[in-house]
Amino acid sequence: MAGSGHDSDIEPDNCADWSGMDVRLRSFRDFPLPQQLSAERLARAGFYFTGEADRVRCFSCRHTVENWQPGDVPAERHHQASPACKYLSCTHRLGPGLANMVNGSAYDEEAEEMEFRLRTGEVVDESTYPLAPHMRSEDARLRTFSTWPAGAPVRPRALAQAGLYYLGEGDRVQCFCCGGMLAGWEAGDEAWKEHERHFSNCFFILGHDVGNEPSTESSGGGPPSPPMECFEDRLRSFNGKQYPIDHERLARAGFYSAGVPDRVVCFRCGGGLKDWQPEEDPWEEHAKHYPGCSFLLEEKGMEFVSSVQLRDPRRNSPVTV
Repeated sequence: MAGSGHDSDIEPDNCADWSGMDVRLRSFRDFPLPQQLSAERLARAGFYFTGEADRVRCFSCRHTVENWQPGDVPAERHHQASPACKYLSCTHRLGPGLANMVNGSAYDEEAEEMEFRLRTGEVVDESTYPLAPHMRSEDARLRTFSTWPAGAPVRPRALAQAGLYYLGEGDRVQCFCCGGMLAGWEAGDEAWKEHERHFSNCFFILGHDVGNEPSTESSGGGPPSPPMECFEDRLRSFNGKQYPIDHERLARAGFYSAGVPDRVVCFRCGGGLKDWQPEEDPWEEHAKHYPGCSFLLEEKGMEFVSSVQLRDPRRNSPVTV
């Protein structure tokens, strides 16, 4: 079967790269600025001008803000519309009723770093997802299969449980979260496995809370528990092997030995690492290389992952196992 990317119907209305401060600033040349509202403050808050009325959009979380009034503070309006925006939270200090911008060169350095990480995908703004919120309910997804081909080798309920809904033509389905499309189903295909194989970075597949509403009638259907899920099993995998880091610390961070010197693999996300140094922390290395791992996020939280992503460069090497 084949994965076919994203549906144009749910792509952002403007696919230009607005992650750069200068690019956003230039977009405000024809913006109807009200009194006391500067284009620079709008751009620093992550906004660019959409070209419609006084509507602006954040390049990171994609939320829009409009109906500006004299005296409005862009970062405050941004926070009201999208409190979880990754860019805003990392470049502004948000207190009760206030949105205080980091000043001077410290702001510029932090903002540029975050813009780069969002642009390259090293950090992903989860507030953008799901891309099709009207399909967050499994029952809603299941209802789209009323005209599903009778001879198709995969059942509608299995597809709906895997986050997919029917697009009404052929056997083409789409994920409510990442927007990834799949078609060309064959005998033996499993909805969960195909979704994961073609769109492994999908937050729904990775186990993030994206608002999925399971059907009360569902009975299982999710992916099986992965091997090495048990801490003791992971720890035993290191027996007789030499690593520069304590085996228990590696196992607690979700890793088990890959059977090759110095290589480990996460039981949940499948991410591999090698070239360990004695001073390295397994949790931090996990967060640097595989920030979307659902086990990592469950155990350490998004705040920990984001802080590691912004603070440290990657040092050891990811591996494909």
